[in-house]
Amino acid sequence: MRNQFVQVILALALAVLGLSACSSIPTGSRNGVVVLDIGHFIGGEGASTPGAVNGKVIRECAFWYEYVYYVKRVIERAGYTCVVCNRGNAPATEPLLSYARRAGVVHLRHPDVRAARYPSHYHPDRVASGMVSADYAIYRRASAMVFLHHNSSGGWTTSPMPSVILSNRYNGRPLASAIATTLNREIINHGMANGGRECRVQVRYVDADRAAGWLNACDDSGIPAAVIEAAFLNNRHHAAYLADPAGARRYAESIGRGVVAYLRSGSTVGHVRADENKADEGSFGYAAESRRLRVPGAKILVR
Repeated sequence: MRNQFVQVILALALAVLGLSACSSIPTGSRNGVVVLDIGHFIGGEGASTPGAVNGKVIRECAFWYEYVYYVKRVIERAGYTCVVCNRGNAPATEPLLSYARRAGVVHLRHPDVRAARYPSHYHPDRVASGMVSADYAIYRRASAMVFLHHNSSGGWTTSPMPSVILSNRYNGRPLASAIATTLNREIINHGMANGGRECRVQVRYVDADRAAGWLNACDDSGIPAAVIEAAFLNNRHHAAYLADPAGARRYAESIGRGVVAYLRSGSTVGHVRADENKADEGSFGYAAESRRLRVPGAKILVR
């Protein structure tokens, strides 16, 4: 934990100093570390069930504090190094404090204020709230980055849901596909009912689209990245499965097995951004939403 804390302080110090992105982008081959990010943060918990399920309200961030340990354990038992991070501050109350200690969570101490977007330290035309977690993966030269989230869309339903694993544009599809395949084989429609509809992979890279900033920043540094959006907390079947501790552990462990399947597949990284000054669809300002914002430190390449 002490080494992890020192690494975070170093990374944040670089950001504060405002060193140029070109001089500070980590280079060299990936080092075998898998980074898992607990979605959202304490005080901004993300999605939640519309009501109690078996006496329990499931909140996205709290769920992953409790169950990220099981994802990590599967990856480490397969012989890989795994670290867990979260964009926010460390929890101060139980049981989340104990869950964080058990998983060895590195808290990056950058909770979003009103979901404010900000640029990547390493790729400043990539802008999103929660970007510090992607930057941490870049700092660690991760071999894979997995953002652990849930989805939700309105009130209670039992209809089949569009379960998805989001992937970055160039490097992430093999990782996302391995996770989706494992979830489809072990969990979705195999305990977690979804009307026969399977989880699929969706590439996300356009500026201002949800999670695109994180995925693009990782892509630029040659890091395969995926965002887990397979479970919908407003679906009664999904929520009931996750409200059962045994089901929640199986779900988390299945994600871990998907990551391991990817790592063992021999897939190679084929893309690192060649020109930091060349705009693309993921550059800040490409979307109309971005053009209405002023984001300190964001690099404007779109004219």
